[in-house]
Amino acid sequence: MQPTRNQILIGAGLVLAGLLLGWILFAGPADHEQDEAHTHDQEMVEADENADEVWTCSMHPSVREDGPGQCPICGMDLIPASSEEREDDYSMVMTEAAIKLAQIQTAPVVLGSPTREIRLPGRIKVDERRITDITTHFSGRVLETKVDFTGAPIRRGEPMATVYSPELVTAQRELIEADRQKERNPRLYEATRRKFRLWEFTDDQIDAIIERGEVQREMEIMSPVDGFVMSRNIVDQQHVMEGTVIYEVANLENLWVVLEAYEEDMGWISVGDEVRFTARGYPAGTRTATVSYIDPVVNPSSRTVGIRVDVENSDSRLKPDMLVTGTIRAELPDEKLLVPVSSVLWTGPRSLVYVMDTGADTPRFEVREVELGPRSGDHYVIEEGMEEGEQVVFHGAFRIDSEFQLADRFSMMNREPGSGAVPVHDHGAMNGSDDPATDHDDHIVPDEETHEHGDAVDGATDDFRNDFLALLDNYLEGKEALVASDFDGAREAFQHAADELESIGLHRMQGDAHMRWMDQYEAIAGHLDHILEAGDIDGQREGFAQLSHVLIEVVHNYEIPGVRYHQYCPMVDEIWLSSEEEIANPYDPSMLRCGEVIERIEH
Repeated sequence: MQPTRNQILIGAGLVLAGLLLGWILFAGPADHEQDEAHTHDQEMVEADENADEVWTCSMHPSVREDGPGQCPICGMDLIPASSEEREDDYSMVMTEAAIKLAQIQTAPVVLGSPTREIRLPGRIKVDERRITDITTHFSGRVLETKVDFTGAPIRRGEPMATVYSPELVTAQRELIEADRQKERNPRLYEATRRKFRLWEFTDDQIDAIIERGEVQREMEIMSPVDGFVMSRNIVDQQHVMEGTVIYEVANLENLWVVLEAYEEDMGWISVGDEVRFTARGYPAGTRTATVSYIDPVVNPSSRTVGIRVDVENSDSRLKPDMLVTGTIRAELPDEKLLVPVSSVLWTGPRSLVYVMDTGADTPRFEVREVELGPRSGDHYVIEEGMEEGEQVVFHGAFRIDSEFQLADRFSMMNREPGSGAVPVHDHGAMNGSDDPATDHDDHIVPDEETHEHGDAVDGATDDFRNDFLALLDNYLEGKEALVASDFDGAREAFQHAADELESIGLHRMQGDAHMRWMDQYEAIAGHLDHILEAGDIDGQREGFAQLSHVLIEVVHNYEIPGVRYHQYCPMVDEIWLSSEEEIANPYDPSMLRCGEVIERIEH
């Protein structure tokens, strides 16, 4: 009897079941142990890898943790940092995410011919070659002044005054008698006429005396030139002596524009350079002329050199003593290394730039102290410290500097990296602190701390301090405009600050203060230009951050009177000065109360 199909299937199933049972009883444990061992080895390798991995914050690369978590500064999730980075006091690795978030941009160091636009203050002056003194050539008495006020216009040949003079009466008699005998003695006749000409009487006046045939008691003094009366030195019935200056007349159809150039700018300026100038209140706008003369000596009080420009003024719209601002665009003959102005972080005599290491596997930035040359338009000349082709950070440099400072590395405000002198900032709203030092606005008011901003510098004057207060007021107005995100208001305030800086000038102090202020002046001017040239409020805030660093130094160095607060927001890593203790963050309107008082400054 042959087995059925169902019997065959049942038998095969029993065989398979037996084989499976045998594998479980005998082979299974060994394989299971191998699987567990493999899994354990893999976990050990991953643990070893994680042990070497560093976790950082994309917003704050100075944070370094052994494992994942949240940033203690801003609360963002930490991300893995490169395990290949090598830490030192002058460089820092940043992740791609951090670079993108900080909007860091670089540009190459280029070799080019430096050009510079030099702004020169000045004023309109009378051309000294067109000033005429009207004098009396004989003694006498002024009977009547025909021009009786300063500023009166006068034309050549018009009467200015009538005078009586015994000497003039005698001369008239001599002229009349010489005319009667001119046929017999022509030389005498010509001599008497010449005498009247030397007294600046016209031929018409001389002929009128001869035609009348009698002596006149009074004679008119005529103007020998066209112009305006700049000064009047006589009144009716006044006695005058020979040689007395009775009027000063100036022709104003041609004038001088006298500009003041600081001695350190003289290497850029030469005779023949084109000058564009604008006079305040002049309705015709900007005019163009050329440098015609450069003073051979320096003014010892202002430390400036006079630059003279001749201008035509036939329409009489330009007035003497009008204030003007001139601009000269000059070019140096030799090629120099150039970097964008915004790449230089400058506070006092120290100039820093951040250079991107293009040869590193991961983005690395190095802080570099450089020697600056003159400013060339939107660039600075680098005299020492960089090479052509290196990539320098021109956007986001201040944010990188803040991270260097937080990491206690070499930076603008940290002259001794690794010393631990950099204060640690916490944000009360972020960490939920219950510390009583936290105020109602959720910002921490720190205890007394030491913050190095530079000691007072000898040589500052009270006049300088008082003038600087006006600039500081404009800065504070600009800060309030940034708090309100008012682009136009900020631009106006910082334009006023730039005007105040120009009126303060470079040469206001002596000794160490003078040398320090020369550096700070250029830094403030550069940061104000950055703000005024910004196309949006974010650009204004970037320039404002750099400006704030310098102004904090100035307030300390020269003991600017008043009470101000040095404030800081860890969420945006920026600082500023305020006249109020209450925090009003100028960098981010969504975090208006984010910040803390770093220092109360009182002088």
